[in-house]
Amino acid sequence: MNKLFVHNTFFRFISGIIFGILVYLLILLINNSVESLTDSFSNQELYVSIILSYIAFESMRVVIKILDRNIAIDNLKRRMITQVIGTLIVSLGLISLAIASYFHWIIGFSIAPRELNLFLITFGITGILYNTLYFSHLYLQRENKFQLDHEAKLREKVEADFSSFKNEINPDLLYESLENLILTIHHNSDLAEEQIDYLAGIYRYSLVNRNKELISLEEEIAVGENLLRLLNFRFNNHLSIHCTIPDLHEVHLIPGSLLITIDHIVRNTLISAQSPLQIKIYLEEDDDYVVVEHTLNDKLILHDESRVAFSQLQRSYTFFSEKPFVQVKAGKENYIKFPLVRVQQIQEEIV
Repeated sequence: MNKLFVHNTFFRFISGIIFGILVYLLILLINNSVESLTDSFSNQELYVSIILSYIAFESMRVVIKILDRNIAIDNLKRRMITQVIGTLIVSLGLISLAIASYFHWIIGFSIAPRELNLFLITFGITGILYNTLYFSHLYLQRENKFQLDHEAKLREKVEADFSSFKNEINPDLLYESLENLILTIHHNSDLAEEQIDYLAGIYRYSLVNRNKELISLEEEIAVGENLLRLLNFRFNNHLSIHCTIPDLHEVHLIPGSLLITIDHIVRNTLISAQSPLQIKIYLEEDDDYVVVEHTLNDKLILHDESRVAFSQLQRSYTFFSEKPFVQVKAGKENYIKFPLVRVQQIQEEIV
């Protein structure tokens, strides 16, 4: 936490001078007319007023430091009452003693009660303002710290989700592919070899790119097509993907985005010869999104693990873009929109 203003060296030096001058001018105005200010002005009295200001401010600062060690700032009500009373008693007591000593030893007579009360009222109001500024600054500082801590926790959560998303292996896909492979290998070794190649390519892609933050859409499309080919062994070629985005290498996604999205779509959609799954990928230029579109045909019971992975993917995109990762269901179509990320944009932000 940054140091509070009362402990700032510059504030301590300059405040006594400025406030001492203001107090002296105020007392002169109370006791004299504006026209007679020049005749009544005394450098010695001005210096005394400045010294009294330093005594007031430093004594209150010492009280605050003592309270910092003995009363927790979390108990704000008790701290406020104790601090206001303590700083006023100590500062006004020292000012009374200093003024009385000045008049007795320097002037040669005792100060009049009216003049003493005027000094005490002025510095009493000063003490209240000083404490008001202190607690206002303290509140703003604590609120700022709370907001920063909150942002830091959100960022840590996003980074944890991002890291978890990149490092997670889809066990359902692995087991289902192995089971399908066991059925195929006894009847058609060539098809079994194809399945092994597609499965190995998918997991090789995940392992090789797990430490990358972004990857080109071109590579994502390639591994997405591999996934669909693998799944088509189970769904009898009722799955297809069609991409109409030019310059795929310029658009970037988080590694595994399409794998998670396609797996989520397939696991939660009814697929048959009469209702094949056709996935379209295109660029929505106006909104700056990569869109994955397919026809809605939801299962009665949705697959929990794929939904969790998909939600994790949504949160991970907040790490790279202020635009939200959105899913829009309109009519019979489902639109999954990835915020558009281009490498040159990231480089410009870094510069």
